Amino acid sequence: TMAAANPLKLAFIITLWYVLNVQYNLYNKKILDKFPFPYTTSLIQLGCGMLYILPIWILQLGGRKFPKDINYGGVATLSFFHGGGHYATVLSLGAGSVAFANVVKAGEPLCSVIMGILITSAYPSIPQVLTLIPIIVGVMIASMSEPEFSMMAFACAMLSNVLFATRGVLSKPMMKKISGGDLFAINTFFAFAIMAPVTLYMEGGEVFQAWVKFASGKTTNSFSDLLNGVLPAQPSFEYFIAYQVVCGLYYYTYNEMAFMVTDMLDATSQSVANTVKRVVIIVAGSVVFNKPLTTNGILGSAVAMIGVLLYSLAPKAGASKPADAKAKSS
Repeated sequence: TMAAANPLKLAFIITLWYVLNVQYNLYNKKILDKFPFPYTTSLIQLGCGMLYILPIWILQLGGRKFPKDINYGGVATLSFFHGGGHYATVLSLGAGSVAFANVVKAGEPLCSVIMGILITSAYPSIPQVLTLIPIIVGVMIASMSEPEFSMMAFACAMLSNVLFATRGVLSKPMMKKISGGDLFAINTFFAFAIMAPVTLYMEGGEVFQAWVKFASGKTTNSFSDLLNGVLPAQPSFEYFIAYQVVCGLYYYTYNEMAFMVTDMLDATSQSVANTVKRVVIIVAGSVVFNKPLTTNGILGSAVAMIGVLLYSLAPKAGASKPADAKAKSS
């Protein structure tokens, strides 16, 4: 049922997806470097998603409205994995370099295979299993060569892989009734409700004083500073709120673009685009934070990315014959 995507529109959306995703990674890292409260920062990002989607649903922009007939129990379960996966990603980005977190997150296919077996007894094909080897080896090489290797960054990135892979397996049946973008939106609301008490418990006692102390600068930063990602050592109270909101909107909109890309591409092309996106983030993170990758870091990243690419191209178990596939896709 894939409509042929307009190549110009597709190129535009993919570019936007990459740019928003890179910006999110950079803003997020700048915030966490100066204001080490990953739980609060994650919660703000989920909250910004709600600020973004509510007007769209209320005004029914682009024909989108609040989805009906939702299985709330299923969504709540999904949102636990969604919220947990997001928090684990942010914790990982806070604990290590942007490049390193993204190399480890390239290991998600491995977790998808394991969760697929555990949850739905869906076994991968032999070629798929073989492509997991370069992914594992690549992530290991990159981890061993990471100058600032942090067990926390590694563990949280791996945890986010497991949680997101589980979310992926569980969300497949729901996507038949509801679009990916709307499911993501509802997940965001539920995840906010689930993660707010966790955030309060983990950081609630100290985050308010820390925020007031950190965001007590007298300097006035311009709107162009905000768009250029400038975060001073002591921003003003208003500027830091605006900075967090911009970061949160980048988080939400890059995911919106990802769902638009998913709707325009088949699964394989989508995986390829996602792999290229990781490479772009790794390069951008290394350049902006002036943390050049070591030779082994580049090698490990490359091996892992090739593995991910091969995984997405490998025939799936019980895949239909080419003739059937043609009939299905027409």
